[in-house]
Amino acid sequence: MSAERLDWIYAATDAADLQRRYDAWAEHYDADMGALDWAAPGAAAAQCLAHGGRGGVVLDAGCGTGQVGVALRAGGAARVIGIDFSAGMLGRAALTGAYDELLQASLAEALPLAPGSLDAVVSVGVFTFGHVSPEPLAALGGLLRPGGTITLSFRDDVFRDLGFAAAVAVLRESAGWSLLQCSEPAPLVTEHGEGVPMRVWTWRVR
Repeated sequence: MSAERLDWIYAATDAADLQRRYDAWAEHYDADMGALDWAAPGAAAAQCLAHGGRGGVVLDAGCGTGQVGVALRAGGAARVIGIDFSAGMLGRAALTGAYDELLQASLAEALPLAPGSLDAVVSVGVFTFGHVSPEPLAALGGLLRPGGTITLSFRDDVFRDLGFAAAVAVLRESAGWSLLQCSEPAPLVTEHGEGVPMRVWTWRVR
């Protein structure tokens, strides 16, 4: 059932439909993703913390049920803000106690945070099939103080085929994004019995 649930999420027809599906999935999300060996939250949190996320304000963009926030707190993050468009997911995230603040907002719209107010952004499982396009990357970078970092997880096929590699290349020129770390491809999730190659990327933003 877990893999079928992920297929169901990828098949959302628009943002409103995706939101409804996540609201419906919230109660069972952690168990379903655990059955799929979902390791990206821990991997991304560790990379974020390794590149300066420990001592400042970290935004978990698309926080879902709070798995990244829990990992950030366990690693010593000082202040963690979570944003998600699903009220159901935010309700589960609140139960973790990992967040100083939780906000309901869509990454496809203007976020209720001041430019230059964050030290790090981390986002896991958000930039993928049927979810969020590359366009919000620039806005997320704009929330960072100079020298802040942005850590993102990507399936290799998504990064290559859905415009993210091209978008990051533009941001390197226009916004001074510089690559700090790209992990080796690893099966951070299993779908239909096969590990899916994913990487965690961290850039410093000028």
